[in-house]
Amino acid sequence: MKIKLTKGHAVALNDVAALQRKLGESLTSEFLEFVAENDGAEPEINIFKIGTTNESGVSGFIPVKEIASEMPRIENLPGRSYPVAWVEGGNYVFINQAVGGAVFFWDHEQPDRVVRLADNFRSFLNSLEPFDVTSIRLQPGQVKKAWIDRDFFKGF
Repeated sequence: MKIKLTKGHAVALNDVAALQRKLGESLTSEFLEFVAENDGAEPEINIFKIGTTNESGVSGFIPVKEIASEMPRIENLPGRSYPVAWVEGGNYVFINQAVGGAVFFWDHEQPDRVVRLADNFRSFLNSLEPFDVTSIRLQPGQVKKAWIDRDFFKGF
């Protein structure tokens, strides 16, 4: 894995057992290996590709004890699937065990369209790249207009 993780811990075995009962099957081995040390981990700022035209970043890995409560938030979540990560903008990454444990991206703005990210969870983790915000360079004239809510500044 190319990114650093913080705040993760070993998953409680009773949380794994409860989720597996809910799903009616075992979690993928790659995901179990990950949560053995990184349950609920927060990654450094990162980026991953979504198809050939989009990118996003994982903001946090969902603790195993919270996965079942996150499932109803995903419209049209395919059977034998469960979310494993929160993604910027209210989106999710999920594992679909009906497709051999492949990993997919779900966008709340396009709930019927999921994008395959990786063949398995380990490959997905390896696709996460650190993101350096200083790498963004805007050219003069590139930004035509910006708006900031005046209430935003009241707290400063």
